[in-house]
Amino acid sequence: MTNPTAIAAIRAYVNAQRAGVTVAGAEPVFLPGERTAFLILHGWAATPESVRFLIKGLSEGGHSILAPVLPGHGTNAAALTLTGPLDWIGAAREALTLLSAAYGPIHVLGVSMGGALGIQLAALEPTRVLSLTTLNAPVFMDSPQRALTLMAGPADELLDFWQGPLCLGPPVDEITYPQRSRKSGIDLFAMAGLAHAALPMIQAPVLILQSVQDPVVAKANADMILERAASSSKRVEWLHNSLHASQLDLDRDAIVKFALEFSSTPSPVRS
Repeated sequence: MTNPTAIAAIRAYVNAQRAGVTVAGAEPVFLPGERTAFLILHGWAATPESVRFLIKGLSEGGHSILAPVLPGHGTNAAALTLTGPLDWIGAAREALTLLSAAYGPIHVLGVSMGGALGIQLAALEPTRVLSLTTLNAPVFMDSPQRALTLMAGPADELLDFWQGPLCLGPPVDEITYPQRSRKSGIDLFAMAGLAHAALPMIQAPVLILQSVQDPVVAKANADMILERAASSSKRVEWLHNSLHASQLDLDRDAIVKFALEFSSTPSPVRS
């Protein structure tokens, strides 16, 4: 039976996060359900709004859902510049701790940078992570020109990053920051590096979802996660009908299907 005190603590946490969000629609989400819980981690400069279709699908599958807002998100680009990897890792651990107190070991699903964060979480909290699903998660950034651009100026200078969600299907809205600072871009590279270093420490079953046409996170990232993760149960599923924002694109229903199946019966190695 779910602990009512633990549920109350999650609701208090969500209400505290809501108070810090200044962008309408970017609020955290908590949906209690009858089955094991999912912690859903959004990507860099995004919000829980960007994973709304995953929240809906997994909730309809009976799972409890917590999708927190990472520090510096849901406000403005200046706030994002004042946060970084340790803030995001700490926030994810806090959410995991609260959710697992209510539901026991939980499933973690991370999108893009949220997937890199999920890898770190699985390494840091092995007894609390029942399984890990990554979606277009970077464990290396194959972008040398972007790296040089980020290194070549002041930390707080804002650069144009966002061109709308990269989708094959019809345009979909997403709440995010059109501009992001050099410092925060460097933080993204750091998150990928930290995830790469953490992969050999992962024991939980891992489902790696990767768009083969992703122009942001090269598909070789999925191969790297599969190769380096220490999990005895791990596999890749390739997504063929989406670009980087797969959770908003034509593959979004397939992602929910894979995640639901995996949460019920994690599968052995497959590539």
